Amino acid sequence: MTSQDTSYTSVAVNRVIFPITDQHETAPLYAIPWQPRVSSQSFAQGTKRGPAENSPLRATTPPFVEPSDVYEFIDRRSIRVLPHRRLSLGTYFNAFPASYWQRWTGYNSVTLTVTIKGSGQLLVIRSSARGRYGVSNSLSVADETVSVELPLKSFFDGGYYWFDVIANDGGAEISDAEWSVKVLKTFTPHTVSVAVTTFNRPSYCVNQIKTIAHSADTRAVLDKLYVIDQGTDHVEAQQAFPAAAAELGDQLALIYQPNLGGSGGFSRGMYETVKASTSDYVLLLDDDAICEPESIVRAVNFAQFCLKPTLVGGGMLHLDDRPVLYTQGERYDPRTAWMSPAGPDGYDHDFAAKPLRDSPLLHRRNDVDFNGWWMTLIPTQVIREIGLSLPAFIKWDDLEYAIRAQEHGYQTVSLPGVAVWHMAWHDKDPVRTWEEYFTHRNRVIGTLMHSRVPRGGKLPLRSLLGDLKLLLSLEYSAVHLRRLALRDAFTGPDVLSKTIKTRLQEIREERTKFSDAQVISDVRKIPTVRPIVPARADGGHLIPRAALAVRTGLRHVLRKTSTERLSAPEKSIQSQDILWWRFAEVDSALVTTPSGDGVAWFKRDRDTLRELLKSSIGLNLKLRREWDRLAEQYARDLPRVTSLETWERIFEIAEQPNSPVHTADLKAKKPTR
Repeated sequence: MTSQDTSYTSVAVNRVIFPITDQHETAPLYAIPWQPRVSSQSFAQGTKRGPAENSPLRATTPPFVEPSDVYEFIDRRSIRVLPHRRLSLGTYFNAFPASYWQRWTGYNSVTLTVTIKGSGQLLVIRSSARGRYGVSNSLSVADETVSVELPLKSFFDGGYYWFDVIANDGGAEISDAEWSVKVLKTFTPHTVSVAVTTFNRPSYCVNQIKTIAHSADTRAVLDKLYVIDQGTDHVEAQQAFPAAAAELGDQLALIYQPNLGGSGGFSRGMYETVKASTSDYVLLLDDDAICEPESIVRAVNFAQFCLKPTLVGGGMLHLDDRPVLYTQGERYDPRTAWMSPAGPDGYDHDFAAKPLRDSPLLHRRNDVDFNGWWMTLIPTQVIREIGLSLPAFIKWDDLEYAIRAQEHGYQTVSLPGVAVWHMAWHDKDPVRTWEEYFTHRNRVIGTLMHSRVPRGGKLPLRSLLGDLKLLLSLEYSAVHLRRLALRDAFTGPDVLSKTIKTRLQEIREERTKFSDAQVISDVRKIPTVRPIVPARADGGHLIPRAALAVRTGLRHVLRKTSTERLSAPEKSIQSQDILWWRFAEVDSALVTTPSGDGVAWFKRDRDTLRELLKSSIGLNLKLRREWDRLAEQYARDLPRVTSLETWERIFEIAEQPNSPVHTADLKAKKPTR
């Protein structure tokens, strides 16, 4: 193929974009002032040579440069560079992820097109998997549109393209910059339906609808926006809804259904998309996330050029700290049945402190096992083959689905430059809510369905150790919920669909039986702390941690609780400090809730602890003993449990009050509309 071949045309796959709102908070994700490269120590990671051998790359920490002294945003596609200043677009949203395009699409070139008003120098930068970067192309530009075709070669392990602009005397305006690939003129662009599930977050959801409605580029690839409202405070009642709905017209479908959790809401969106048979993909999007609408377009563009059907995930940026990336996809360890960050940089990368350009570890291409359903695009072809979500209500549905897809040969790719802002987890503690039941149950069930190690590997032991730690910190309600979770898992996979509508309320009621789950919000009713055992200045770490655990455990099991010591809390503990050794010498404590809206009075109860401990040991031994049999049953029933027919039955029966959901019979009638 040559550039003169008339049978081909260009399609923009990554547009260079800039923020319209919240610019001061989000600017580092889009544009940064140029500064000298970082020290060689950063680049030495992963190499055989040490920093001393890389001495030519060394630089001291550069002085802070105020962005407003270098550039100013004009509009969504334009930015002005001030005279004699250098702007860099080596940023999260505007660097082109060349490595991912080489690895997953098979393209061997990409074209950068930039319109310049004024004059200056355009520098095309190329980085490697080790984060080293240099100028690939340098052009003098003045009042023109330029295009540069760039090879997608030697990026297999990692690397990006981006460009910098150095403005001359009069400054320079950059507009309509984009990265494009060549396609046959007969190529038909792919389209997507977006599924947003919401439960009593109407204002957030309306903002999500408005964001999509206002984006012409997103609307161009959108077939339908499905909003699945499962709450009682409805989106439709919001003042801003009518205008947003009118703007979208028949591209919006509002669906009401009982609360079936995130898995039920997203499965409804997947189901409707497949039944409509117009979209190539469905994109799952959280209601309380702030979407960068270009991310939807980029996800579709990437997926449509992948060599085989691919799930495309977006990163999660912190809603309360906008330049911080929580994660870009995650890995799953079947031995421990737990997740970890996909990249060597770990969680919570701050682009304000460490821009992409100067973060070598982020230049590696990272393979992931799954992506959170805050934003994930799934080909409808994959849904038709492997089914809908596990009827999990919440928790582990995204992970299980990605592992299931992987087993059918479909990869998940978490694509840099595709992301949403979502409320972070640091103000949440699922262990201290009803969510712990679903987390533990679905972790066990999801692992059973895709068991790769005999007898559950380390999971039964970790489950038991998790219970022990919670017992030492007097979190009896969590241990009870985990006990109920295991009991339900033993009954077989149909427990998921049978209880998806009712289990939440039952779990909430069970949890309130324990003092650690009873919140005191009225400060006038909070009891006064009266220490009986003097607090030690060293925090109680005079003996090794293991010995302290044994001693504390024996004390909790053997020593009867003193009525006097339960008459008033002996200690006050903040939510972030709820660690088992802080309870080593006390029988009761006031513990702040994770949300900060009250306290709970944790009380030691020897009889309750003994009963929960005995139950935990028995259930986890049973889990290990019966694992292989259960795994065979769950794997066998997985296709039925996640089929469109099963979900049709769930949707239909869930509408009927006080009706249990039974799905073993696949001859279900289609839900009426």
